[in-house]
Amino acid sequence: MSVPRLRIVQIVETLALGGLEVMVLNLAIAHRKAGHFSAIYTVFEPGALEADALAAGIPVVSFHKKKGFSAKAIMQITQRLRADRAQVVHTHNSSIHHYGALAGSLAGAAVVNTRHGFALHSSSRQEIYFKTVLPLTRAVVFVCESARSYFANRGIAPDGKSWVIVNGIPVETFQAFRATPGTRKPKVRFGTIGRLVKAKAHHDLVEAFGMIASELPDAELEIWGYGALQGELENQISVEKLADRVHYCGLASKPGEVLRNLDVFVLSSISEGLPLVVMEAMAAGLPIVSTRAGGIPEVAHGRGVWLAEPGNPASLAAAMRKAAASDLAAAGQAVYETARQHFGIEIVQSSYEALYRTTLERGRVGPLELTIDYASTAGQHTHADV
Repeated sequence: MSVPRLRIVQIVETLALGGLEVMVLNLAIAHRKAGHFSAIYTVFEPGALEADALAAGIPVVSFHKKKGFSAKAIMQITQRLRADRAQVVHTHNSSIHHYGALAGSLAGAAVVNTRHGFALHSSSRQEIYFKTVLPLTRAVVFVCESARSYFANRGIAPDGKSWVIVNGIPVETFQAFRATPGTRKPKVRFGTIGRLVKAKAHHDLVEAFGMIASELPDAELEIWGYGALQGELENQISVEKLADRVHYCGLASKPGEVLRNLDVFVLSSISEGLPLVVMEAMAAGLPIVSTRAGGIPEVAHGRGVWLAEPGNPASLAAAMRKAAASDLAAAGQAVYETARQHFGIEIVQSSYEALYRTTLERGRVGPLELTIDYASTAGQHTHADV
């Protein structure tokens, strides 16, 4: 007897270019390939990845909500969920979860949420909203075990509702961009891809490279990304007299092409969830140097991986030094095999499908009496306060 197909809707803030959004898009595509109805709703604007979603046959519905709480948006989302006959509503992170939880429950769907990182929302109001609608939420998923432990200690990983499902990637996409690490020796090209924000700690990476520059005169560093700290980064490169060896390359619109031309991928973050870019680099056959931030050690370990302490340029430099001295080809093959066996988006799709079916079998949850104390959260708005 065939297994009934599901009708699944992912809800996000936007489909702007970012790791969470790429993960959601890949998951939606994988659901569709598995035979399910798969759509993405954005509470705000659609974002740059909308075109990719539409090209893959994924409907995108945007509600263009303005700043501030909107009961109208809840009703609009509810109506669309009913029209799409959604069985599962899957929200991502905390900021818009109350919209998905309320609308999904009104539409008679099972509600699932994924927390993609470790950080609590910058507005305490959002976490109040999140906790308030937990009774309407049948499962809260964390992308690594350490994240589940972090949130359990803060009352956001309810017993019986918390799951761990590791992120995944379309491995075959990056197999097509296999790197050839070590073929340029003694030249070694380190590289990174990521938003230019404080959490990525690019300043630590530049400092670490400066520590090994004289030992590795043929080494260079490429930094790909965009963000508010671009000016500071370029100034640091100039001040440390590394402009001929450290290259800021701008937005990586085609990450596979970037990874293909590196010898070692480096991540210097001080805060992470489970970054897709590390998995992508491994799938491209690149040795990994990374800090032990977030869930990275849970997926990147063993041969071909060198880990450093977050916020410690000397530790990062030591890891880069060890990587450069290694058999880079063998290291790259080792991490590629790890990615091939464990990181496929199809594995993630199957795990989420099993979760969805489990939550549907549990039946409807009871009514929730909302008791949000708006007075106690007044004046705490941020852009994402919704």
